[in-house]
Parts: sequence; C-alpha cells; structure tokens
Amino acid sequence: MATNEKSLAGPARPLGSAEIPQFHLPPRAEKGTYAPRLYAAAQIQFGGSRRKVNETKRIAFLLPLEPGTRAVDWDTALQTDVMPDQLLTGAPKGASYLPLPPGAMELKTFTRWAKTFDRWLARTQRLVVAPKSDTADEVSIGPKRGGVSVELVGIAWELL
Repeated sequence: MATNEKSLAGPARPLGSAEIPQFHLPPRAEKGTYAPRLYAAAQIQFGGSRRKVNETKRIAFLLPLEPGTRAVDWDTALQTDVMPDQLLTGAPKGASYLPLPPGAMELKTFTRWAKTFDRWLARTQRLVVAPKSDTADEVSIGPKRGGVSVELVGIAWELL
C-alpha cells in the first residue's frame, strides 16, 4: 500500500449508497486499516446431455477498489474462499478505513459493475470434463444457458 493511501484513512467507514451492501471480510489480523474490495459471489451450473454432466459450482471473487476506480476489470479479480454466509455485517469499533472510490458510492455505476460480473462469469468460467474413453482428450464446457446465478455483489472491507 502506498504511503499516501494510508494517510487518507479515516476513523469511520465510508457509507456510500444505502442500496449497496457492505460487509467485512473475516479478519486475518488484530489491527490495521480496512481497504475496500468489490466482492462478488455466484453459483454456476454446468451441464450437457451429450456428456451427461450436471454440476453446480459456487465461487466468489475480490477486486481491489483504488481511489480513482470508475470501471472494473473482472479479469484481474482474485478468487476467494470466503462465501457470502461468512461475511461479517457489523463494523468493528475503532477501525480506520481507506476511502471508497466515487463509483462504489453510486448505485448506477455499482449496478453496471454487477452486470459485467454476470457476463464475465458466463464468458470465462469452464468445467473440465473427463474424456469418455482413454483415447479422447479432456473437454471443457461453459455454463448452461442461464446457468449463472449471481448471489451477491457488494463492498467487502478487508483488514490490511
């Protein structure tokens, strides 16, 4: 983290729009500064009658939100093991926070980010299917049509 980012930390969590959910990731340390992350989770259903595949995968991603963020690139998101039911809703006392970028406080921009997450998953997520015979190669298949179900897109505060 750059030194100037640390000096921008404030004593209270930036709130943004009330329609945009905010959570805290389970802490890995006792003290520090909270940084905003774009958090997104989804269930993806893969299937195909020809290969007799019907599998559901649950995944979540984190994307750092820098002070000037206006657009997000989901290709740079990192997968996380933290599922929506593990996110914390209460804000810790005495914590300091880095600022939220303006886009993360605007419902219209945030909604656009959520839509691009859905499309990105449909385009990039694959399931490797074992070959039908010893001589065939592995095959990867994408989600079923309509098989991407976004569970949650919100701001997740990560303790640095």
